Amino acid sequence: MNRALIVAAVLLLAARAGAAETTVLPRHTFLVDFGYLQSTLSSRWDDARQQRPLIDEIPRYEPGGGLQGVLGARPDVVYKFVVLQLGYGITDNLTALLYLPIVVGTTIDANFSWRPGDYQPGLGRAYSEDDFWAWAQSLGQPRPASHWEGNRGTLADMVVGLRYRLEQYSILRWLGVQVAGALAVALPTGRSPDPEELLAAGTSTWELHAYGDVEAHLDVDRGFFTDAHGVSRLNLGLDLYYAFFRPRQYTAPRGTVNPLLLNYAPYVGDTYTIDPGDWFVTTVSLDVAPYYGPVRASMVSGGDVDKALALPPMVSVTFSYSYIATAPTRWQSQSALWDYDRAKLWGPGEKHAFKAQLNLSFLRVGFPVQLYVAYRAQDLAHGRNTRAADTFSAGLRLIAKFW
Repeated sequence: MNRALIVAAVLLLAARAGAAETTVLPRHTFLVDFGYLQSTLSSRWDDARQQRPLIDEIPRYEPGGGLQGVLGARPDVVYKFVVLQLGYGITDNLTALLYLPIVVGTTIDANFSWRPGDYQPGLGRAYSEDDFWAWAQSLGQPRPASHWEGNRGTLADMVVGLRYRLEQYSILRWLGVQVAGALAVALPTGRSPDPEELLAAGTSTWELHAYGDVEAHLDVDRGFFTDAHGVSRLNLGLDLYYAFFRPRQYTAPRGTVNPLLLNYAPYVGDTYTIDPGDWFVTTVSLDVAPYYGPVRASMVSGGDVDKALALPPMVSVTFSYSYIATAPTRWQSQSALWDYDRAKLWGPGEKHAFKAQLNLSFLRVGFPVQLYVAYRAQDLAHGRNTRAADTFSAGLRLIAKFW
């Protein structure tokens, strides 16, 4: 494996998680990335850019009487994934990519609460939380569990994609930039949550809200403070993309488990449709190499120290910011009022994602391996009509060429 193959492959691996989005694999070169990802979610941004729980409070009324009380919840949701990413260089400018996320498990802690309502003459006081659930159980509504676990070993929507790097035309050389385009398509291998369960989480693109069903990317990179061996101390990247979300149909709950809290079918119909709304995204990234590290002649550099000096730095740090503009989400059922009540929570909006990543490359010392650890936050700046998820990830990247 020669130096050109090593450099291009490793740059692509770094690109998948941070900077250098324009790099591609040389022909017949493979990329393998094993990663762990954990995403936590406990809040959303409303239309006034205020942070709110994922679920609005539910007022409950005595039949023909006053307010029993207000049922609330502040769910904490945790998704854990093992992610396999594969790349293959079809040509020197065209790379095929596969993204395979497997859910290790999902947990939800509901954190239910109760706010007493009006005075009830029959009780001589307002309903307590225990009073309410005793009343609900008399009508067939069980008290829901406050903790849920599921999705063990379940696939999320896997993604297949192509990245094409433009030839280095004279204008691009003059500007000192690399330009590439990418197209990614999510396959419907994930699943929707059980419609009858009060606490449940799915694994499709809509439930995860992390990537689209179809994405079209335009990427630009430029290096600065480049040494005689072509290694840049600093790299600026720009990723512009459009994410399309397909409308999807869901089964309306019939109250078989929760007759008071989840019984929509009688008035919305057997099914309803959600059009999630598309995204327009701009990501700006800065990749800094604070430490180039030692070098040695090895199989990776073909036994040449000068070639080893042209390999990526041992330590690099990537910072990125993404502005994600979201179109409104629309519900369609037999009940216009039900559709409106849900759509008003998810109008046009935006979210802001900040990411920091540390990359360790061992190419310069003869090992075609990279390690990375990253954290991505969406609650540092106020968004609007979106969920605020934070994500930790770590992984190992390998490259290989068999023919």
